[in-house]
Amino acid sequence: MNRLRLAWAVGERIPARLGDALAKAAAPILAMLPLRGLRDWEITAGRAAGRPMTRRERSRLVEVWLRNTLWSFSLARWSDGRVLDTAAISDEDAAALRASLDGPGLVLALPHMGSWDFAGAWCARAGIPVVSVAERLPDGGYELYRDARAGMGMRIHPSDEPGLMGILAADVRAGRAVCLLSDRDLSGRGIPANWAGAGTVTVPAGPALLARRTGADLRVASTRFDGRQIRLHVSDVIAPGPVAEMMQSVVDRFADAVKASPTNWLMLRRFFT
Repeated sequence: MNRLRLAWAVGERIPARLGDALAKAAAPILAMLPLRGLRDWEITAGRAAGRPMTRRERSRLVEVWLRNTLWSFSLARWSDGRVLDTAAISDEDAAALRASLDGPGLVLALPHMGSWDFAGAWCARAGIPVVSVAERLPDGGYELYRDARAGMGMRIHPSDEPGLMGILAADVRAGRAVCLLSDRDLSGRGIPANWAGAGTVTVPAGPALLARRTGADLRVASTRFDGRQIRLHVSDVIAPGPVAEMMQSVVDRFADAVKASPTNWLMLRRFFT
């Protein structure tokens, strides 16, 4: 059994409250380690927030990372009621999702914040069918994530699937919400955008391309840990226009979310140029 499978086999059996307690206890210790990912996060989050990150915020980031990881392992085992009770979302934001889904269709762009898996699990349990994309990881990693997210109620396509954009367009037209992590480009074919006050980033064009192709609403969704709950926020509709302008609007909303809660942004790498 490889390391990921072993971690998953153990992690999915840890009750969420125990996992949260372990994360809280371990975070201050792990945050003191000279790990490259933590150093890179301090630089990246500091530029996004416009100020240096504190030692306490470094510890909080580690706690969020641990909680997100353990939740991803176990969410498939959560009951509908538990998922719904754990979500904190305004009536207006929930109504916005349903209005788009019932109207022109819905494409959601998300940053790597809080627990994006929980966002998908909540949508599925709230009656909003979810489709997403995952990179093809080695040693069965893709299959583990795909099957776990299927248990949460999501349908996952591999990022290298031939004709992926057409498949996602069919999902939109079938009344499914297509959720795409969009604050980091993995394809090498992304487009540049300005992250307010921090620098230039490269982001995937997919959310805007898909929205333009289908006529669907493009919105930004972000999540953050808030005590025992996950707080979900949904943006207004991104105005249709050229792809670069649409993705700049997406990045502007990412920047606002990160500045408000940099310790929930799990960007453990150098990000800005």
